Amino acid sequence: MKSLLLLITSTLVLASCQFKSAQSEGEKADDIILTASGLQYYYVRKGDGPKVEPGCKVGTYLSLKVEDSVVWNTNELPDSLFTFVADSTRLIKGFTEVSLLLREGDEIVAILPDSLAYGAKGAGDVIPPHATLVYDVFKVVKVEAPYAANDSVN
Repeated sequence: MKSLLLLITSTLVLASCQFKSAQSEGEKADDIILTASGLQYYYVRKGDGPKVEPGCKVGTYLSLKVEDSVVWNTNELPDSLFTFVADSTRLIKGFTEVSLLLREGDEIVAILPDSLAYGAKGAGDVIPPHATLVYDVFKVVKVEAPYAANDSVN
């Protein structure tokens, strides 16, 4: 009888631990934002600076992984800021989509399905066909106001 009681108690304790573990993982999954296009992202830190809008000059630090290997990293060197003009620079769809959801000071992790990245063609020898891209670091460090159509750019 004692062995049966011990077995039941052990089973309940293990089940309880597994439930807590699954609940913790679920909490992380609840934080992931999924857009209609299939883009997924979650915040590491939320900023309070200006929002990225079409035409803004944006400065970011990035680390891009494909199949768990880093293929591009601007995050480690202080002078390696990646800058682009939001929604007017020729970038992949997923990068444009996620950047327009952010603001200065945001740091996220973003997962881009191949349909928002390089698709069936891939990108040279670095990104294979149908690759999912993971920006494990995507920090927006600078957002400049968009230029008006009649402003001159020097």
